[in-house]
Amino acid sequence: MRLLLLPFLLLFISVQVSAQSSLRAFSNLPRSGDCLVKQQIKYKSPGMKGVGVLWDFSEQDIVNDEYKLKYIARTMSLDTIIGVEHRTMYYYQSTADSLLLLGYENPTTLINYRKPETLLCFPFSYGRSFTDYFDGMGDYCNKQAIHVQGKSTVIADAIGMMILPGGDTLNNVLRIHTFKKMVETTIPFLTDKTVNVDSIPFFLNRDSVDLYLSKDSDHLEINTWRWYADGYRYPVFETIESMVCRGGQFYERFSTSFYYPPHEQYYCLDDDPENQIRRDLTDEERKNRLWETVKEGKKEENTYKDDYVAYSFYMDETGNLHLNYSLSENAKVTIMLYDFQGRQLMKSDTGLLQMGDYQNQLSLNNYPIGEYLLQILVGEKMYGVKILKHNK
Repeated sequence: MRLLLLPFLLLFISVQVSAQSSLRAFSNLPRSGDCLVKQQIKYKSPGMKGVGVLWDFSEQDIVNDEYKLKYIARTMSLDTIIGVEHRTMYYYQSTADSLLLLGYENPTTLINYRKPETLLCFPFSYGRSFTDYFDGMGDYCNKQAIHVQGKSTVIADAIGMMILPGGDTLNNVLRIHTFKKMVETTIPFLTDKTVNVDSIPFFLNRDSVDLYLSKDSDHLEINTWRWYADGYRYPVFETIESMVCRGGQFYERFSTSFYYPPHEQYYCLDDDPENQIRRDLTDEERKNRLWETVKEGKKEENTYKDDYVAYSFYMDETGNLHLNYSLSENAKVTIMLYDFQGRQLMKSDTGLLQMGDYQNQLSLNNYPIGEYLLQILVGEKMYGVKILKHNK
């Protein structure tokens, strides 16, 4: 077996911010007829914000693997769609550049927004943000009338790469963070119990909402993070934190996460040519970007050193790859091998290591001729070695 080993500092978590990492109406608005199965899992922290973030969601504890989400058309309005999820119907309206929430209802509660909540604006790329106000009326169990009002701030606060269960990776992942603060008050009971999407626009005084939110010590705060991958219409991951404030003290209502398996969107959605084109381009761009980061080197120069780590490697005659590395400070080290389609072939998580010298050995005997990527994650820094396997 003859291999050519080429070292390089891995750059594909330093993702370039471009139009390719933007949400757009034609490729990210929900569509009537789409049905997804997402998995509710134990809470995952949203992690860091910024550019070049690496999110490792490879390990998940499933709570409910049959959490269904579907979208159906609302016959009375062509621009309105209903999302059905967890026994609740959400009423959405799409415009040329926005997605609005008009209201929602379930077996106990009905809310009709007089001033709809803006959920997304298009195009939406890293760094963009907006703040919106909303106001709604409704009732609870046909016994108690409810008035809901608040404001939400939406920002695309991070972009990077995501590691999925099974070791697959997604690049050009854009994270959208929504922070919502709202209050609910009771009012004299209403007799109108219909979500009327064609009602006369309600003009809300934003200053009064800000004043009300600042004075009312009892309110609800919801943080939602959604991760969108280039070439996929719906999020691939979601984390929700809900807190209630009473008398100036915060109490957790719930925290949970959802995983939307990408294959559900890849194989189970009806024809989605806009995103299929983006997926094809993304695969090619990822491969080209990886090649561009590689500098040709000689066998005897299979070494690298910076302020955090120094490493060297060689292949013996039996097909074992020997990796020697030295840590300049204590760090958690993870070693992973991928093919160039992004599939993880092996993973070694060493845990937290003390400053010093270490060795690892990986066998490539069972893998076919082709290109491979060895990733070395030292703390928050990612390094890599490209391996070209020419023959056995």
